[in-house]
Amino acid sequence: MQMYEVTALAPEGPEEVYQAMVFAEDEDDALNQLEEQLKEQGIAHGMCMAEEV
Repeated sequence: MQMYEVTALAPEGPEEVYQAMVFAEDEDDALNQLEEQLKEQGIAHGMCMAEEV
């Protein structure tokens, strides 16, 4: 497993609405974890990104 920095941007604009560090198997897994966290917390978002650190 690798550590990823995941970021979600606002639905309309470049502002970050959520940022976290997650352990994941790959980038897709990191993004899936981010999507689940956002859904659980009811955070509206646009584009999501994951970067291995």
